[in-house]
Amino acid sequence: MNGLFSKICLIIKRKQIEYFHSPRNLFLKQAGRIMDNEPTKEPTQFTTAYDMKTSQKDAPGFMKYFTKPSCYPNQEDAMKQIAGALEKGEVVLFEGACGTGKTLSALAPALDIAEKQNKKVIIVTNVHQQMVQFIHEARDIKRKTDIKVAVMKGKQSVCPDHLDYEECRAKTENTYELLEKERVYLKAKRELSESNERYKKSGDAREKHLAEEVENDLKRMEPELQKKRERICPYLYEVLQSDAAPFKKWLFDDVRSSEDINEYAEEKGMCGYELLKREMKHADLILCNYHHVLHQEIFLTLLGWLEKLPEDLIIIFDEAHNIENAARSHSSITISERVVDRAINEIEEHANYFPEKLKEDAQKIFHLFAEATRDSYESSLDFGERNRIGTSWIDIQISDPYERFDHLKERFLRKIEDYNKAEGKNLNVQSIQNILIHVSEIGDGIESVYHERYKSGADSVRRKSNIVRSAAFIFAYLLNSENPNYYPILNIRRDIETNEIYGRVELFTCIPRNVTAPLFESLGGLVLMSATFRPFEMAKETLGIERPTLEIAYPSTFPLENRRTFAVSVPPLYQSKRGHVWVRETVEQTLVSAICATKGNTIVYFQSFAEAEKYYSFLSREWLLTEPGIKVLIDQPGISSNAVREEFFKIGESGGRSVLVSYIFGTLSEGIDFRDDRARSVIIVGIGYPALNDRTKAIEAAYDTVFGSGKGWNFVILIPTIRRIRQAMGRVVRSPTDYGVRILLDARFQKSSAPKLGKYSVFKVFPEEESSEFIDVLPIRLADEIENFFEEFSEE
Repeated sequence: MNGLFSKICLIIKRKQIEYFHSPRNLFLKQAGRIMDNEPTKEPTQFTTAYDMKTSQKDAPGFMKYFTKPSCYPNQEDAMKQIAGALEKGEVVLFEGACGTGKTLSALAPALDIAEKQNKKVIIVTNVHQQMVQFIHEARDIKRKTDIKVAVMKGKQSVCPDHLDYEECRAKTENTYELLEKERVYLKAKRELSESNERYKKSGDAREKHLAEEVENDLKRMEPELQKKRERICPYLYEVLQSDAAPFKKWLFDDVRSSEDINEYAEEKGMCGYELLKREMKHADLILCNYHHVLHQEIFLTLLGWLEKLPEDLIIIFDEAHNIENAARSHSSITISERVVDRAINEIEEHANYFPEKLKEDAQKIFHLFAEATRDSYESSLDFGERNRIGTSWIDIQISDPYERFDHLKERFLRKIEDYNKAEGKNLNVQSIQNILIHVSEIGDGIESVYHERYKSGADSVRRKSNIVRSAAFIFAYLLNSENPNYYPILNIRRDIETNEIYGRVELFTCIPRNVTAPLFESLGGLVLMSATFRPFEMAKETLGIERPTLEIAYPSTFPLENRRTFAVSVPPLYQSKRGHVWVRETVEQTLVSAICATKGNTIVYFQSFAEAEKYYSFLSREWLLTEPGIKVLIDQPGISSNAVREEFFKIGESGGRSVLVSYIFGTLSEGIDFRDDRARSVIIVGIGYPALNDRTKAIEAAYDTVFGSGKGWNFVILIPTIRRIRQAMGRVVRSPTDYGVRILLDARFQKSSAPKLGKYSVFKVFPEEESSEFIDVLPIRLADEIENFFEEFSEE
C-alpha cells in the first residue's frame, strides 16, 4: 500500500515537500509549557506600555515594532508571551476581542523573533477588510522601523490580460525562450560584424565565408524569432528587460498595496505580479491570503520566491476559526462524467501511445465508471424531479453519511465483475489501480505534447489531459471513498446550452488535517489568532496540532458601561416552532420595539436567508405604517454586499436611521467594522445552526469516529455556530469611545432558562466573561432597557 501511496502522488502531480513530514528541528526538543491566561476581571481602559523617555535599549526587542503610544490592557503581557513562545518554537493560539490589539500583539514579537532567527513573517487572512487593516499596521511599523513589506494577490486577479494558469505558463515559457533566442541572435550579429571587419582589413576569403554562414544563420533565425514573439507575454518581457533597482526602491520605500503595484506596472507596460515576484526574497513581512499558504503547490512556489524553507517562516493566521473550512476546500476533489467520457476519446485519439491490452482495459474502466455515475443519478430521479433540475450543482446521496456504504462504488465494481465474466478478465481494485497508474504516466506524456503545441502556436487552445484527471480521481476514489475522513457525493446540474442533465462525482474532505497538520508541523513559527477561537482543545484536535502550545485569551478592554447585552425570552426558535403564529408575532413585535428604541442604525442577523427574507418583507411593510423616513435594506446571497453596506454606513453616519437585514452565515456577520454611527444595535434572531445536509452529517459522523462520540455535534455544529454569533455580536462597539447594544432574541441564550432548557441551552457555551454580561429581559421590557441605555449617551 505504501507503494501505491507514492504512486498516487505521481498521478495527481503533487510536489510533496519532504520536510513537511520530517521530524521537527531543535524547537520541538525544548520542553514547552502550555499557558492559559485568566481574563482580567476589571480592566482599565489603557495602561502605558513603556515610558517613552526610557532608553530603547532597556525595552524588549519587540517594542521597536510597536507603534502605539500606549498598550491596551494585557497587550504588553501578550507580546511578551508570544515572543517567548515563538523563540521556543511553540504554536500560539490567541483569542483577543476587538480592542485587545491582537494584530500588533502578534506582529511585533513575530518580527522581532524573525529578525533574530533570520526568518520571514507571513500574515494571512481570508477577509478583505482585514487585509486593508494589515496594510495600515505595516505602514505604521515602517514609519518607526524600516522593514520591507510585500503585499500579494492572486496571479489571475492582477494579470493585465486575465489569463488562466495554463495560458500564463505557456506564454511565460515562450518569453524566456525568446530572450534566450534573442541573446543567441545578437551574439551572431556581433560575430557577423566582427567577421566583416576582419575581412575588410585582411581580405581573407575564410573570413568572408564565415560571415556568409553567420548571415545565413541569422536569416533562418528571424522567422523563428518573429513567430515566438507572437506567443509571448509582452508584460513579462518588459519586466525581464528592465532594471530591477527602480521598482525595488519604489516598492520598499513604503507599503504598497496590490492596487498600487498594478498602477505602477500598468504605466510601464509591465506585469505587476512578475515585478513583485522578483523582489519577494528581500521582504521581511509578506501579507497575503489563505490560498497562498494552504494550497500546497502555490505555497511551494512562494517558498521558491522567498528562497526559504518552511522552517524559516513565522506565519500568522488571522480569523483562524476559518482555517478548517478553507483547508477543506483545498483537499476536496471532483470529476465530471464528461471529463471521463473525453478521456475515453483521448485514449482512442492517441492509441499509438498505449499497448493494446492497456488501451482496452483503461477505456473499459473509464466507461464503466461514467456509466455507474449516470445510472446512480438516473435511478434517483423521477420525472417531476428531472424537470426541476437547474443549472447550479445539487447534491444526490450515494453514500450514507453515517454508515458510509457507497452505492456508486458498489455499482461500479459490479459492472467490473460483469465485464470480467463476459470477457474472461480478472480485474479487481488492486489491478485497476495499477492500470490507472500506468495510464496516468502515459497521459502525462500526452499533456506535455499539448503544452509544447500550444507554446509553438500549433494549437490555439491549451489542452489538458483528461486521461490524467480521470485516472487520478478514480484511483483516489477507490482508495478513500470509505475512509471516514472523506465523503463521496454525486452532484448533478442541467447544461444551459444542451438542456441535458449530467453528473459530477466529488470526494469531499470531512477532516482536512492532511492539509493543516503537515504544514503546521513544518513551520518555524505559527500564530493562530481570532476574536472567537476558543475552545483551544477543539482547534488543536481538528487542525492536527501536536507541537507544544501557548494558549492565551483576553476579553474586551472597552468600558463595560458603553455596551449592553440583552438575552430576550422569546420562545426558542426551533425550526419546528418558527412558523407558529404566536412565535412569529412575538419576534415581530420585539424586533419593532428594539429597532424603534435604538438611536441610530440597527443590524439584524437571522438564522438563514429564508428567515431574513420573510422578516424583511414584514419590516418593510411595518415602516410604511410607522416611520416613513426609515429605510430597510437586505443582504442577499449571490449578490455583492458592498453597495448595501455602504448605503447603510452612509445613512448612519449622516445621522439617519436604517435597518440592515442579514443572516448569520452571510458575508456581513464578520470582518466588517460597523463602528460608531454605522450601527448602534445588533440583533441576533435565534441560533442559526447550519442545515443538516448530507455533507454536514458526514463531517459530524467523521468527527464522532475520529475524536469520539458526541464530538461531531460540538465541533461541527454547536461551537462554529456560537463562534459565528460571537462574531456578529462584535460588529458594534468597536473602540473605547464607541457604544451600542447587542440583543439575543431566543430564550436559549438566557441564564435563567438554562436549567429548564437543559442541553438546548447555549448560555454556557459562551466564554464565561462574555456570558456574565448577558442581561435576561422580557420582550415587553426590552424597549425600555434600550432607551435607558441610549439616554446616557444622548447629550453626546
